Amino acid sequence: MAVVGVAHDDVLNLRAGPGVNQDIVAGIPPHFSNLVAVGTTRQLSSSMWIAVDYEALTGWVNLRYIAYLGAANDVTADVVANLGENPVAGDMLELGLLVAESLGSEDLPTSQVVSGAPTAGDLGEVTIDVTGSEDDSVRGGRIHVFGQPVDDGFALHSVEVTPLCARGVDGDGHCV
Repeated sequence: MAVVGVAHDDVLNLRAGPGVNQDIVAGIPPHFSNLVAVGTTRQLSSSMWIAVDYEALTGWVNLRYIAYLGAANDVTADVVANLGENPVAGDMLELGLLVAESLGSEDLPTSQVVSGAPTAGDLGEVTIDVTGSEDDSVRGGRIHVFGQPVDDGFALHSVEVTPLCARGVDGDGHCV
């Protein structure tokens, strides 16, 4: 499983037991993708917790912040079609948020977290985790936006979306 919905400058707390009042055992980086669920979950009044193995430590994390990663899909053409043009923005964060908005649904409230810090260079990039899907198998998507530097900021180069799966992934990378 992977950490999702955690800001690029933060960590997911691995705790000694389920609940935010438990001692913190370790901090897991926002894109760590090798967590192993050990088969124990606990429902608290307002959250669900799961026991995981993280680098030889066993502890508990809030289930809201982990998911299985599906297969990445190029959705650049969808973004351009949704926006009616190839978007340009002043910086990579602005471009990433514009792309995330274009892929969202007005009917479904979602949470957007910049999980991969914006970078600039020959090709800029930013990663945004969008969670909050009501689907019981798909929790959201990890949007990886690449931008080409232009005079007034960045123009969209490409967009990949990786599904964030709640129950697992089949052999083709689809959420089950």
